[in-house]
Amino acid sequence: MPKQVDADARRAELAAATRRAILRQGLEGVTLREVAREAGWSIGVLTHYFETKDELLRYSLADPTWVMNRFTSMEPDGLDSIRRLLERLLPTSPEMREMWQVWMTFWVSWPGDSTWDEERRTRQRRFRRYCRDLIVHARDRGDLCSGRNEEADGDALSTLIHGLGVQATLDPRGWPAQRQRAELEAFFAARLPTAAAAQRRN
Repeated sequence: MPKQVDADARRAELAAATRRAILRQGLEGVTLREVAREAGWSIGVLTHYFETKDELLRYSLADPTWVMNRFTSMEPDGLDSIRRLLERLLPTSPEMREMWQVWMTFWVSWPGDSTWDEERRTRQRRFRRYCRDLIVHARDRGDLCSGRNEEADGDALSTLIHGLGVQATLDPRGWPAQRQRAELEAFFAARLPTAAAAQRRN
């Protein structure tokens, strides 16, 4: 009986190999043949799952298997869980620093290419919406003071995460994990005071 192949697992392997190749070559330097060699599969196997380089790159930059394994085990459940969830996005580990290097390469590659410019805009808008949804979640639980501007707070939060990620990726010694977490805590304390904290001050 022929061995059954887990298609999602195979795509995840190819996506991981693509990210390793991106770290060595940059987006422009990656080829399908090189990714196949990196993954230990034939070019025929690779093109069975990804017909073009663009398709492979787009998948690899937001590999759903990688994202699910890392984040879906933590559903937001108030401000503390939101902080923990966002901490996992920051480059506080070698794995996440590599992921940020891949993302940063994606942000600056092929400037002026309308297709990739739209891809970048779409992903940035999606992350801003995600951060806004986290704020709305905290508001609906009654964790935040009333009268918040969820859109502005979510945009400020997404800007903070991107800023910390870039700084810590470019200067990991200057921005160790402890400092990144402290900046995130400071943002929540200053920008997103809890309803309980506001009552204590009043």
